[in-house]
Amino acid sequence: MEKDIFDHIASGKVPAPAAAAVVPAPVPQAELASQKAQLIGYALSRHVPAMQHGFEVITSYGPWHVDGELAEQMAELMRQHLMQQLVKVEAGQ
Repeated sequence: MEKDIFDHIASGKVPAPAAAAVVPAPVPQAELASQKAQLIGYALSRHVPAMQHGFEVITSYGPWHVDGELAEQMAELMRQHLMQQLVKVEAGQ
């Protein structure tokens, strides 16, 4: 089995500067929460409004088109769910 860069680092065969360049830096929890909050914000600003105009649900039985009043209701439900998730992320849960 061929050794990869991490095997070489573990065995000490890669100089320290090269090893440091390969190993990713730790990401603080606050940054992770911020990224999650950004993803939720994007969904709230782009996906949910688009859902109001109709969308497709893909199942193992095939696609199902949702439009009209049902699409608006489901978009509102998704908005509420995402808002709850955003509150949790911002609270650090």
